[in-house]
Amino acid sequence: MEDEEKTENIFELKDARSVQDPIHEYGRTYKGVPLIIDNGSYNCRVGWATDQEPRIVFRNCYAKHRKDRGKKLAAEIEVLVANDISNIEAVRFQLKSPHDENIVTHYEAQETMFDYTFAHLGIDTPQVDHPIILTEAFCNPNYSRQLMSELLFECYGVPSISYCVDGMLSYHRNNLNRPDGLLVNIGNYTTHVTPVLDGFPDAMNTRRIRMGGLHLTKFLWRWLQLRFPQHLNAVTLSRAEEILHTHMYIAEDYMPEIAKWSDVNYFEKFVRRIQLPYVAAPISTVSVEQQRERRKEAARRLVELNAKKREEKLIEDEAELTRLVELEEAMEEFTPDEPEYQHALEEAEVSSPEELTKKISVLQQKIDKTRQKMLQASNAAAVEEEEPKPKRVCEEISPKKRADLEQWVEEVKQQWREIQARRAARRHKRQEMAKRRTAASQERMRIISQLARREKKDDNFGMRDEDWDVYKAINKEGGGSDSEEENEKLQELESALRQHSPEFLGETTNNKPTSVAENYQLLLSTEQIRIGELLFQPYMYGLEQGGITATIQYVLGLFDAETQNKLVKNVFLTGGPASLPGLKPRIERELLAMRPFESQFSVSLAKNPVLDPWYGARDSADELVTMGLTRADYQEHGGDRIKHHRRGNKYWASLTPVAPESAPSSTVPSKETTPAPEPGTTVELLQNVEGTADSASN
Repeated sequence: MEDEEKTENIFELKDARSVQDPIHEYGRTYKGVPLIIDNGSYNCRVGWATDQEPRIVFRNCYAKHRKDRGKKLAAEIEVLVANDISNIEAVRFQLKSPHDENIVTHYEAQETMFDYTFAHLGIDTPQVDHPIILTEAFCNPNYSRQLMSELLFECYGVPSISYCVDGMLSYHRNNLNRPDGLLVNIGNYTTHVTPVLDGFPDAMNTRRIRMGGLHLTKFLWRWLQLRFPQHLNAVTLSRAEEILHTHMYIAEDYMPEIAKWSDVNYFEKFVRRIQLPYVAAPISTVSVEQQRERRKEAARRLVELNAKKREEKLIEDEAELTRLVELEEAMEEFTPDEPEYQHALEEAEVSSPEELTKKISVLQQKIDKTRQKMLQASNAAAVEEEEPKPKRVCEEISPKKRADLEQWVEEVKQQWREIQARRAARRHKRQEMAKRRTAASQERMRIISQLARREKKDDNFGMRDEDWDVYKAINKEGGGSDSEEENEKLQELESALRQHSPEFLGETTNNKPTSVAENYQLLLSTEQIRIGELLFQPYMYGLEQGGITATIQYVLGLFDAETQNKLVKNVFLTGGPASLPGLKPRIERELLAMRPFESQFSVSLAKNPVLDPWYGARDSADELVTMGLTRADYQEHGGDRIKHHRRGNKYWASLTPVAPESAPSSTVPSKETTPAPEPGTTVELLQNVEGTADSASN
């Protein structure tokens, strides 16, 4: 049963690759149909207002092709956008996005994304003659909206643009008859807690937390890399995203849930094992005897090769000896003054007859030693073939020669323990030698320093026996490795113990036999609830801000009791990370502890937290088009002007700085002369929205 439960908790990674988006047909039936673009910082969802589902869903990023990085001409650069990137990890650090957090700031990248969008929708006309319904960030700066309008009107020639907030689109789609409520929109970079009164968002009392889905993914990514450093390269950001969306949940009560993981039985039951991909080593079916025979065969071939080289060298030396002897005999017929005598010395490469005689003597000794080595090698090979060594281990551990099987098993166990003890001692010795301040390491360095202080004219260390004694003292049981003979012995002992006493190996290894697959597994225990807890305790990520419940409590405190009751009766959760299991029960539990006794509240979750903004824009497309910014409005009022409606931002006029008349142009106005922000301006709004979750945490 334990093995079955363990197998059930093992999960394979999908490692899904992106599929290229098709180029759809563009017909006359789409003439004048509004085009809905949910321009999120993580995913972009695009489709016609007449479609039931978005036609294109892709990552809002692009990268330049690896082969074309060095090209200077822009026309020659191939840009891979979104789903055209098959392996996003290969270009992870080259990705470019139009967004800076949740605000569009890089409009060159945004133009690339629009080109990709319109091309895959099949729009082949010079201008995009369709009303555009585009999502933007809550309280989007006027400057960002102005550049977006300028891009769409001037570059693509669109007839109108309707700006919406994704959270409000999702809210009104799921709350048709509930105009009042508290919207909690969890995005990729930020989380907004927005009061909704009479169907309109209250921007002045909205608070923002700089915590979103990307922070959860990065925290999980670095956490797994630090916990499993042996799989540093295997734990990628894409796999962290997959693990987050598949195996993470939010605990209803965090601290008691964490305490449960200290129980070993609870850990073994609920731990999730993520199997990383690996290449299994080929299984060897060769027995110990066959391995031994192969090594003998390899040694025999090496001996034959050395013998062949020795014979070739012997033939060369004998030929050289014959030549030198002939030169010596020829020199006896001439006097030293004759040219033939000197010519013979030059051929022998010597300067005198004495050197020639010495050279012949040395060469003769060398030939005699070579012949002696060849004779010894041939005799040793003959003895080995005639008298093969008996199988040492098999005779020692064979139970057939012993009457008492239990006594024999105990002896085998004792041999196994002795080998393991020697191995452990060697490992400990190697660890001690690696440390600088241990006695073994200091003794080794003392001997080496003594050798280094010796004054030697010639480097003849190793020629004497005492030099080798020093070498043995330095390396005594330090830095050595397990011998092949010992490994063979251990394998045969373990084979016998598996047959006659299998429980012994299980006890000595703590009942945890590891396989190759287990070495490539990530164990998820407290991480399953720790990651989602960042939404409620951002300080765990390093942010000095309040979490969702603290911010909700702070926002509710800005209203009177009657308005608070209206808001808490409809707490609405939306956004991609809102799909994490356990978020709704956690909010309900926190509200129960937060609200007065016997007060009523209701928490609801969007039907589809990811796609509901696009569905909401589709359902109200006709209304949104009428509230859009037309080309005439753009030319008259500018690109930052918008019409106020329930699903979008309110227009706040940008404050134009005016220098005081009495002060010179080069003088900076003092705090006393600086005018306070007017009510309803962008400056006042940002001061209220930015001051925020810090106060909520306090």
